[in-house]
Amino acid sequence: MKNLLALFLLLGTLALSNAKAQPTTAEKLTNSFNKYLERNFNEKIYIHTDKDNYLAGEIIWFNIYNTEAYTNRPVNLSKVAYMEVLDAQNKAALQVKVNLKDGQGNGALYLPINLPSGSYVLRCYTSWMKNFGAEYYFHKNLNIYNTLKEERLEQEVKPKAYAIQFFPEGGNLVAGIKCKVAFKVADENGENFPFKAVVFNKENDSIASFSSTKTGIGSFYLSPQNKQSYRAVIKPLNASAFTVLLPHVFEIGAAIALKTEASANISVAIKSNLQQQGLLTLFVHSGKKVVAVKKIDAGKPESNLSIPLDSLGNGIAHFTLFDPNGKALCERLFFKKPTNLLNISVRTDKENYTLREQVRLQVNQENGFGLPASSKFSVSVSKADTAFSYDDIVASLWLTSELKGRIKNANWYLNEASAEDLDNLMLTHGWRRFKWEDVIQEKEQQFKYLPEVEGHIISGKITSALSNAPIANTKVFLSVPGRNYQLYTSSSNSKGEINFYTKNFYGGNEIITQTDLRTDSLSHIEINTPYSDLFADGIKETFNRNPNRDDLLPRSVAMQVNNAYFSNYLLKKTLRPADTSFFYGSPDKVYRLDDYVRFTTMEEVLREYVPEVMVLHRKKNYQLTVFDPKVNGFNSTAPFFLLDGVPVFDDGNTVINTDPRKLQRMEIIDETYLYGRNSFAGILSLHSYKGDMAGYQLPRQALVTDYEGLQDSREFYSPMYSGDNNNSHLPDYRTTLFWSPSQQAAQDGNSQLSFYTSDQEGLYQINIQAMSNNGELGSATAFLKVFKKQ
Repeated sequence: MKNLLALFLLLGTLALSNAKAQPTTAEKLTNSFNKYLERNFNEKIYIHTDKDNYLAGEIIWFNIYNTEAYTNRPVNLSKVAYMEVLDAQNKAALQVKVNLKDGQGNGALYLPINLPSGSYVLRCYTSWMKNFGAEYYFHKNLNIYNTLKEERLEQEVKPKAYAIQFFPEGGNLVAGIKCKVAFKVADENGENFPFKAVVFNKENDSIASFSSTKTGIGSFYLSPQNKQSYRAVIKPLNASAFTVLLPHVFEIGAAIALKTEASANISVAIKSNLQQQGLLTLFVHSGKKVVAVKKIDAGKPESNLSIPLDSLGNGIAHFTLFDPNGKALCERLFFKKPTNLLNISVRTDKENYTLREQVRLQVNQENGFGLPASSKFSVSVSKADTAFSYDDIVASLWLTSELKGRIKNANWYLNEASAEDLDNLMLTHGWRRFKWEDVIQEKEQQFKYLPEVEGHIISGKITSALSNAPIANTKVFLSVPGRNYQLYTSSSNSKGEINFYTKNFYGGNEIITQTDLRTDSLSHIEINTPYSDLFADGIKETFNRNPNRDDLLPRSVAMQVNNAYFSNYLLKKTLRPADTSFFYGSPDKVYRLDDYVRFTTMEEVLREYVPEVMVLHRKKNYQLTVFDPKVNGFNSTAPFFLLDGVPVFDDGNTVINTDPRKLQRMEIIDETYLYGRNSFAGILSLHSYKGDMAGYQLPRQALVTDYEGLQDSREFYSPMYSGDNNNSHLPDYRTTLFWSPSQQAAQDGNSQLSFYTSDQEGLYQINIQAMSNNGELGSATAFLKVFKKQ
């Protein structure tokens, strides 16, 4: 009896232990969600430009804000951003790599004078962002006009076409469950259109009706029945009616309905006819924050829950319902307007200014608690007809970057839209940054693209020239030749992939990639483009073929005058200290050849006054070796030879055949030198006067590629007219009066800026975008007028 009792106690203990060891669906969801966030860091980008539409021949001045996707805090992970201007066919008209530091980077893009008029997209991303899809990139639509080419800009005539999409609340229409159905309409140009609509069942009974809204997005309610189908008849104004089927009605399923209560709570109605035993789980998260995990009896057909609005984070929250097996049944989005915004005020010392008069600007920043805020901000002052802002940093990072497709007039949703309008937007543009299947299965994603945490990574592949098969474990050398050359090495992986981790790699360069021909002469090297070949859908706007020509003409004249008189100033590079150090640091010995007798052959130079190098001549070949003081003797193998940073793979013939009269100096590393996976028996580095490899002919196996490094910093041209000015007689037709991408507010939140007006009369818009280290965002707009003196 005692043994039997002990057995029961043991089994009970084991059962209790197993129950504790097996996490519930709710616990597993929370653990898996947190683990997924830990493994999958996401970035997000916003770009502030000086204008929103441009002429060919003008300059786009820009500032990049790089943030952590869920908190909007600036991040210092990626050090390079890739910016492109894409045409209507997604072909890149311009591409540039921008250095990022502390989450920001800035630069300028000159729009070529022959760029065709059209609708373009400015997009930007980091290498790390390429792992998550093009939908995550920053996109901004630009209308660009070429006023110097004969182009027909009459409005393109397209056949009339209308479309409507339906989005049931929670994802599906379920029989017997009353559902809110959102709709979104678009004509042939992707624009809203006026209409009236009626919903019919298959017996042609009228079930519901709805009509057009200001945004083209709206909703109506429907109580779908089992084995029933529904169609909507839409009658556009002054056009024929058309019919669209509503989504299929599922016999069984579940739905989520949300409603904001007067008590500042969110009412969550869970409706289900699943006829399933166990517990459903409602999982609510806002960004990285798990807001609530509620268990619901699956046997009850309906359940009402209340979630305090204050418990949600700012921005978009996701309400997801899971079945007892952890499968996502339906999902609903809710938007809470951000409250932790920067309050930015802008004041000018006057309202009206004359031509070439100084403008004094004061900017004050406060956080959401009314305390002084010290954030980084960018400022543009441009002609008001060119500077209309479609959205700002707040709307972009809190709203449009978290929704799918193009959101027209996003600022309106944040500042003027009703709760119903915002809710309909969530229903029609719902999106999330991950798949729940990946989260629940705790799937570890294989990342193809590396984060560029130190600088630009040049990637490529090495294959066999005979079989095209990848070659593994092969050392590859990449040189940026010149007087201040750079050298990088890589070793191919099992797929033949190579990565060169560059540092301070700026400007347009010719890069040379090669392997050691003494051990590998049949390889083929390819260098990859770092720009993405993936493109997001639903981003582009229709090109405005009927612009205000009264605005274009003076802008065109201004652009031409500026380019004629100030071309040397408009894209002036900011000087940066030249990096004169090489990968091997300080050499052990330097020979400046002008300090010695100028011999006509390198053999004479080396034998006469370079005792660290021994010259051996065997048959028709030379072998050079370097004296290693650590072993008190010459090495048995040749050193690593460099000509202006380009490796030379022989034992000495190339060095001997080099004309010493073209060389400025010779540098020697006399000990064994380790670099990456390479071990060199010393280094002999030759530097020519011109940085042109002293006439050395590269082997045919070497790959020579024109390659753009990071863009050099550009300095915005802003003349000063105080006192005597030598340029005062020159015309000043600037339409962007002031651009500063990297201002920092003082601790008291105040900043003072000044600039001068130009010779262009009119209304100017001051636009400020700001971000604090805590992810607080803010923007401000003000205006000033410029007149001629009476």
